[in-house]
Amino acid sequence: MKLNLEISIDARLDTVWAAFDNPDKLGRWRENFHSCTQLSGAPGKVGSVAELRFNEREKIVSLRETITERRDRHFLAGTYESEHGNTTIVSRFEKAGESTTRWTSWHNFTFTGLRRWLMPLFSSAIRKRMEGDMQRFKLMVESDEAGAPS
Repeated sequence: MKLNLEISIDARLDTVWAAFDNPDKLGRWRENFHSCTQLSGAPGKVGSVAELRFNEREKIVSLRETITERRDRHFLAGTYESEHGNTTIVSRFEKAGESTTRWTSWHNFTFTGLRRWLMPLFSSAIRKRMEGDMQRFKLMVESDEAGAPS
């Protein structure tokens, strides 16, 4: 399943990137986020691997994140592996005005086993969750919770 989303954020590109690139802020905008453990490499850098944990219906679900490409302030790509399948996510940030940033996110989900066949039933829920994450991020940044970039 492929999913493409876009949102405009009323904040400068530097501010948006600083918030997006800060793993300490994940719990403020990623739904059901529980924790992040760096397994190898420098956080957020190409080749780094981290374990992201989410609390899904009182069960901890783990994703293994590998950063595959990065261009500071503009682009971040990674793969996310779980027992249920793999996802590739590419996020692009671009200046859309003097103090507006456009965030475009491409997602490619590949599921295994029974989930592969049930995907059509879950596609709208997955879209809604990704849109919710983007909206929460936008609200976090716009309310100046992210702070100024260093």
